Amino acid sequence: MPYLEIHIQSICHNTKAIVGLCHTVGVEVIGVTKGVCGLPSVARAMLVGGVAGIADSRLANLARLRRSGIGASMMLLRAPTLGEMTEAVAIADTFLCSSVESIKALSKSASVQGRVAYVIPMVEMGDRREGVMPGDLEGLLAAICDLPGVRVHGLGTNMACFAGVVPTPAAIAELAGLAYGCGFSGSKALLSAGNSSCLGLIIDDQWPGIALPSHLRIGESILLGRDVLTKQSITGLRQDGFRLFAEVIEVARKPSLPQGVVGYNAFDEELSLKDYGTHQRAIVALGRQDLGAGHLYPRDQAIEVVGMTSDHTILAVDKASDVVKPGDTLEFRLDYGGLLGAITSPYVEKIIYE
Repeated sequence: MPYLEIHIQSICHNTKAIVGLCHTVGVEVIGVTKGVCGLPSVARAMLVGGVAGIADSRLANLARLRRSGIGASMMLLRAPTLGEMTEAVAIADTFLCSSVESIKALSKSASVQGRVAYVIPMVEMGDRREGVMPGDLEGLLAAICDLPGVRVHGLGTNMACFAGVVPTPAAIAELAGLAYGCGFSGSKALLSAGNSSCLGLIIDDQWPGIALPSHLRIGESILLGRDVLTKQSITGLRQDGFRLFAEVIEVARKPSLPQGVVGYNAFDEELSLKDYGTHQRAIVALGRQDLGAGHLYPRDQAIEVVGMTSDHTILAVDKASDVVKPGDTLEFRLDYGGLLGAITSPYVEKIIYE
């Protein structure tokens, strides 16, 4: 069985570095645990590293964290479904939510439980995922301002997740301008100004001056130590928080190009394969059922990934640093999609190193 090593000290190191960086421009950090299915040890590492709270898109993950004894402030990133409202109000403190219907349901559940649900309406700033259009924001706020059990706690936005829209200083300033225009002010109104994709603005000294308290929701950059826009390592961060290992089950010399009539493969793809000629090819016991749509990168950079099916990953190992043979265990790094897949898969063993 492939296995994933999770190195908590690396995650804590990255959290401290990112929190320190964000604090230089007066921005807090909310640690996002959705990439690790709400793993309590990772959440604790983020809290030790200085995050102001924990966020996750899955209610089940926040429930897991609460059961583990974590009492920190928790944010639900994805609006709860109508059937989740009672549990959501009991578990989470803050909700990113932009539907009047959802916020009214939150109000009803919060009132019954005697709790206050802090709501941060999300504003659509170009990425075309969730969020109210800027022109409709005042109407939304008017519809929810007097609801019992609900307190509007600022404005938020999301970028670089669906369409890949890159955050800019102008976009962050525009969000702040919308907040001012709607009457937000003071320490109790904040901007949930973006995610890991915004870190580059701070690193490049382009973060705009904003009087409202602000935070960023950071997950991927803490976990993998990289810039989510450039896919490059961030200076001073570690990339060894997650190390994936899989066993070689076959090594043989084979032609690199297929023989016969070629159509779609098992995943409805028409592949354009690199011609290595007849070469040394290895197969490891790891596939898409383990990694989903994610990608993996051999630790030995002389090894190339040729492709992946449900249960097999095919590698070109002609230039490998050491001779690769059946029974060997190879190490890989993962992108964010690969981490999501490996963490979620029951076929990948997880080993936590505190």
